This record gives sequence, C-alpha cells and structure tokens, in this order.
Amino acid sequence: MNKLIIIWQEAFEYKKFRVEFLVSFFILIITMICFSQFVQFVELRNGVMLSDPFLNAFSAINLTWPIFIMIYGAIIFALIILIYFPTELVILFEAYALMVLIRMIFMFAMPLDPPIGMIPLQDPFVQFFGSSKTLTKDLFFSGHTASLFLLSLSVPKKWKWFFFSLTFAVAIAVLLQKIHYVVDVLVAPFISFCCYFLASRRHKILVNE
Repeated sequence: MNKLIIIWQEAFEYKKFRVEFLVSFFILIITMICFSQFVQFVELRNGVMLSDPFLNAFSAINLTWPIFIMIYGAIIFALIILIYFPTELVILFEAYALMVLIRMIFMFAMPLDPPIGMIPLQDPFVQFFGSSKTLTKDLFFSGHTASLFLLSLSVPKKWKWFFFSLTFAVAIAVLLQKIHYVVDVLVAPFISFCCYFLASRRHKILVNE
C-alpha cells in the first residue's frame, strides 16, 4: 500500500499529469453516460440484417455467464495491475473513451439488426441490482472484444498473452451466442489498436511540450 501511495504521489507532483488524469477521467465518465443513452436510441431503429455464413452454420449457445465472468474478471484484474502504472491507466481511459465515441459513430451510420437465432446477452450483475432493457442492436463493432483488446495493449508485457487469450475466448463466445456478426468481432481489435496508438501519441506529445 505504501508503494502504491508513493507511486501516485510522485505522479501527481507533475501538473500536466494531474490535469490529464482529471480531464481524461471526466471525459470517460461523460462518454459512458452519453453512450448509455445512445444505445437506447439505437434499439428503437430498424436496421439491416447481414448475411453471415459462419453464424448460419450452427445454432446459438448460451454462454452469458462465462462471457461476463471473463469480461468482469479481466476488467478488475487489469485495474489491479494498472493502478501501479498511472501513465498507462490514463492512456487506457483516453483510448477507451475514444473507442466508445467511434463505436457510437459507426452504430449511428450503420444501423444493424441482430443475427437470426441470437441469444440476447443479459448482464447478470445489472439485472441483480435492477431491471435493465436487454440490448440487441449495439452491434458494429463488438464492444466486448474491443474493450478486452484495449486491456491487452495496456497491461505490462508479462500479462499481455493472458489478456490476449481472454480477448480471443470472449470473441469466440460472443459469436457462438450469435451476439455479434463475424465482421463486428474482426474489426474490433483494429479499432482498439488505433485508439490506443492515438492516445499514446497524444500523451507523449503532451509530456514533451
């Protein structure tokens, strides 16, 4: 605990870091609030149903609990790791906010209907604390895959393959449950990489100013 306190005290000694941390955290919160309202709008629109030969080859399998155990477990574990790396945590905040904004743009521009035979992904934790409408049209691109890939890029090198493996497992699981089209999953890591690269570059430019 003392080590953690020292790490953050040293980080907050720099005014640029203090400002960046507070601004990025604020932007992240605002982005998530906007996204929660935006997906309700998306659910009301009619969209296009894609022809996906891979999904058409099998019946959906309900993997809700394994998916959320992997996702929430990865998020908690990553935050425990990254709390010792303030710079990487700030970059993650910025990259995630950017990824969510890009996802909103894509969903607005490309309204899609869910695949045939989809088993809706009902968040067991959200439902435990209160009722929430199940989302089915927040499709392009896969937020679960993109989020875990961002965590994979953010954690220290010794943990990367573990998080990459979780990303792959979740990507396969959401396809088996037919929550997403194949294209949703394939595009997600590319978007995450671009967001992480841009956030890292912006941070370096800010530090060197």
